[in-house]
Amino acid sequence: MLWKKLFRDLKENKMAYIACLIVISVGLMSYTAMSIAMDNLNRAKDEFYEEKHFAEGFAKVKSIPLSKVKILSRIEGIKEVEGRLVKDVRVLLPGREEDNVYLRLVAIDPTDPTHLNGVQKLEGRELDTDKANIWIGPKFFEVNGLKMEEKISVIINGKKTELVIAGIAQSPEFVYPMQNEQSIMPTPETFDIAYLPYEVMDSLFGLSGNINDIIFTLEEGYGFRDVEEELKEKLKKYGFETAFERKDQLSHAMLQQELDSLDSMAKSVPLIFIGISAIILYIMLKRLVEQQRGLIGTLKAFGYTQKEILLHYLSYSWVIGLGGGIIGGLLGTLLSGYITEMYKEFFQLPDLKNQFSWEYFIIGIILSVLGCLFAGFQGVKGVMKLHPAQAMRPEAPPAGKKILIERIRILWSSLTVQGRMAMRNIFRSKGRSFFTLIGVVFTFAMMATMISFYETMDIMMIDQFEKIQTYNIKMNFESPIYAKEVVRELKNRKGIIELETMLEVPATFKNSYHKKNLVILGLNRESNLYNIVDFDGNKVKVPAEGILLSESIAKSLHVKVGDKVRIESPWAKEDKLYVYVSGIIPQYIGGNAYMEEKSLGRLLGYGDISTSAILKIQPEDIALLKDDYNASSKIQSIEESGTTVKKYKELLDTYDYMIWVMVLIAVVTGFAIIYNSSIISLAERKRELASLRVLGMTVREVLEIISFEQCTIGIVGMLFGIPMTFLLKQMVADAINNDVFTLPTYTAPSSFLTAFMGTVLAITLAQLNIARNIKKLDLVEVLKERE
Repeated sequence: MLWKKLFRDLKENKMAYIACLIVISVGLMSYTAMSIAMDNLNRAKDEFYEEKHFAEGFAKVKSIPLSKVKILSRIEGIKEVEGRLVKDVRVLLPGREEDNVYLRLVAIDPTDPTHLNGVQKLEGRELDTDKANIWIGPKFFEVNGLKMEEKISVIINGKKTELVIAGIAQSPEFVYPMQNEQSIMPTPETFDIAYLPYEVMDSLFGLSGNINDIIFTLEEGYGFRDVEEELKEKLKKYGFETAFERKDQLSHAMLQQELDSLDSMAKSVPLIFIGISAIILYIMLKRLVEQQRGLIGTLKAFGYTQKEILLHYLSYSWVIGLGGGIIGGLLGTLLSGYITEMYKEFFQLPDLKNQFSWEYFIIGIILSVLGCLFAGFQGVKGVMKLHPAQAMRPEAPPAGKKILIERIRILWSSLTVQGRMAMRNIFRSKGRSFFTLIGVVFTFAMMATMISFYETMDIMMIDQFEKIQTYNIKMNFESPIYAKEVVRELKNRKGIIELETMLEVPATFKNSYHKKNLVILGLNRESNLYNIVDFDGNKVKVPAEGILLSESIAKSLHVKVGDKVRIESPWAKEDKLYVYVSGIIPQYIGGNAYMEEKSLGRLLGYGDISTSAILKIQPEDIALLKDDYNASSKIQSIEESGTTVKKYKELLDTYDYMIWVMVLIAVVTGFAIIYNSSIISLAERKRELASLRVLGMTVREVLEIISFEQCTIGIVGMLFGIPMTFLLKQMVADAINNDVFTLPTYTAPSSFLTAFMGTVLAITLAQLNIARNIKKLDLVEVLKERE
């Protein structure tokens, strides 16, 4: 009999329970989708790393004989060590000779499948060890419309050289192939990796058996820091540049940061939705128990035990929890496939595929059921205290008294009769009002947060390429050049409006046990082409002495303004340098340190040197500049900011559909919460509203009471939703921020305006539903006394 009652009650209030089911399903969908996608990435990563012997340590030098590399294996803690050549070359694609397209050539031994950072051939033939043939990255091959056995031209030592495409391949070292930390994300149209036989590459570059890159693995029980100092000491005479462990390797770091972000979001997002659904269930079941006091007393009088009645009312919770868990798990599994496909566009893991997970499906159901049972128990535990005779008597109405607003005569006198009744209902039914308020706050904050991500991407782009990097050409040199020589060479070039030099120095920053590898940018103190801005958007000059740090780097090193940090750089003549932190500035793309160019040169022990030149040049003269310098042996690359911005915007557009999905989820969930609160409010007040109708009020006048009440709570809720938006935005930013980009927490007024309109729409739709239900009220049935 109790089961029949359960399903009858669920049917009677089906819309309220369906709305609760939607909120639970959305939360569990997020959990399941993110968790499965995280497992897919982890599984593909671990299998690929293990199969291809991904190195645990990396070192770069100017030049060392290959025969000397094996000596490094004598360092205690190093297990295997290999040397290789790694060089970036410019590619001249047919019809795109003016574009900045580069390949990173990596020398391999195609006859040894067991070497470190092995390469997996995905398509094509084996490499001929004595010919200039290459395996190339799959994305580069695809987006540039290349074909097998096609010849592509590259510039090596200032000369045009042809390489034959033998196949496409992938290495665990470049699953996220970025040219440098400033690249944000892969741009396969303009950069990727190519692999060719070592002897061929050595001959092409004329290096006579010398290499510039070292990779190694570690003995069990040893860490990178155990071998770091001795490794640096042995490589110093060969022009040591940098050494870092796997966790700092750019591709791996980006993949791991994405996994960490997924893990963080998978743990936090579902809890928010389950918490909201728990509040909904608590209010609903508490109301149900209060409405059915007489029925509960009757059941007890007929011999049903307290345990049986309690379990009956708890069954509402687990039915909703089970249904929400199953629906959320199925939708999450479906969504995980789309997320995994999206990751395939960015992470080149050969065996990345979506797999169904019973683990997360069952965990999601358990979380849902337990959360709902806890909320349900809190709502129905009052059943235990009711004796049959007490339960069959109506609950005594609460004592009426003046509310606070009634004491404010000017405000109170300005309200209509319906407004006064609404205000009394708000303050006398605090639980119901609070529930509705929470619903509005959550709805508004979710909408504003999700919509604001559009503005976030725009802010990142505008700040980086319109406010900070105002140059349109950057020339990177193969090796440092005296700044005076650069200025003398370029200052009279046709079309150049402004010219500045820049010094970019790789360095390791240390503060206590905190350590960070980054690049110090040496800028002109009066620079107009690379501007540094503070948190208020005002331009900041680089200090004559001291250093500026980006906010993310300062947090990572645990330093503040005035602290002294230790710097180690392969370019420095002294092993250990110290510099004071003069300021901390925001930086959304990348993470750098900034110094005055000449001051940085003096710190390193050199004169006024530079590693690049930044130019503002007339657009029509860019092609001529490239023609003159693209083949120069002193120029490593020429970057055009306009092309870079275009590529970034195209890549960011791929996130649009994900943002729209999140916005849609926010809208649906928000409407479900507000709609549910209105349904509960109507069910609680049927008798009251019917009484008003009998006393002569029209449907419109009765609706005005509900409308005034919900509008008042809605306005207050949206005001509270503004700080909640900032909190949610900060939570999301903390979850996904990394060393390559930092999400700005600024939320534009347009996001709040859109969220306001969305919330008002949800409230309006809920009120239309209430109006329809008020018209359907059977006044005799509602008002008659029930025995």
